[in-house]
Amino acid sequence: MRIRSVTACFAMIAAALCGAPAAAGADEPWIPRNVVPPGEYLVITPPQGPIPTTFSGTPLQNCHVLAFEDRVSVELVCGGQRFAGRQTPHGPNESYLTFGASPLGLALTPQVTEGYWVGSVTVANTSTVVYPAGFWIRPLPL
Repeated sequence: MRIRSVTACFAMIAAALCGAPAAAGADEPWIPRNVVPPGEYLVITPPQGPIPTTFSGTPLQNCHVLAFEDRVSVELVCGGQRFAGRQTPHGPNESYLTFGASPLGLALTPQVTEGYWVGSVTVANTSTVVYPAGFWIRPLPL
């Protein structure tokens, strides 16, 4: 009986220690979840589930999104083209990216995986999707 209680105690301590970093990451109020943090991100196709969707891939595949320290300025770099823009927080978990006078923009929401965001091409400053395939952005370098 004593071995069981000692084993159970160790299991509870290990579970508490393993769960502490995840809980702390979720409860960090100084990190906004509606603003893409400063850095460089690569646009990638999201992983497919067991049933592939009709629309896979995105025209923004392998483009880069640059978010700057002011947490407002962003830039989209595709090939040799650069598009300056702004990000606007929307609600607790969404950010809209708009680029110049373009009628299209990006709507991004954070993923559970730290640093990853899921996005879609939308009408600028809205969540109205205009391209059916979504994408992810992941931080660089990996």
